[in-house]
Amino acid sequence: MFPAVLVVGAAQQNASGQQMMETDDVNILAAHIRDKGYCRIGVDGTNGAGKSTMAGALARTLGLCHLNLDDYLVKKQGGFLDHLKYDDIKQKTTELGCFVIDGVCLLSVLEIIETPVDCLVYVKRMCHGLWADEDECDVTEDVEDYIRTERETVRLIEGSETTPDTLGLAEEIIRYHDKYKPHRKAELFYTREDC
Repeated sequence: MFPAVLVVGAAQQNASGQQMMETDDVNILAAHIRDKGYCRIGVDGTNGAGKSTMAGALARTLGLCHLNLDDYLVKKQGGFLDHLKYDDIKQKTTELGCFVIDGVCLLSVLEIIETPVDCLVYVKRMCHGLWADEDECDVTEDVEDYIRTERETVRLIEGSETTPDTLGLAEEIIRYHDKYKPHRKAELFYTREDC
């Protein structure tokens, strides 16, 4: 059995030079956050990674309010970032002061509303010990080439004559990860086995 927490050595630091910690235990995350005195916590990751479930549990453990970006989304508009109620998110985070906020493309949203977090937790969906979303979230080739290939793959799978203009939310998440690299900026990682 693997330990609940793995502290990665000094060679493994995030983009801010902080030592990174990985765990599958919300209580360990909460203890670290309490020890550091953090009160504005961001939870990021791809769709379906388990962000909202973990963020809710973390907020309850810390006694903080939980904000989910999905609650501020105008639904069925064919996108995410362009359809959030940014003024409402800004008002709520200002009102609360301390909170746990989660959602895809979180760093982009926080930049738009000019609201920093004390700590970023990145949720990784794992399968047999490997990051299941690594190909989409840590693209090593030119992102435009990658997206073109993914669009062509969708066309072939769907048996369509034309290539789609967009991959929808998946494309937003790929572009977001390429630009913001939240998986490299996070101080804490929460892993969830999902296969």
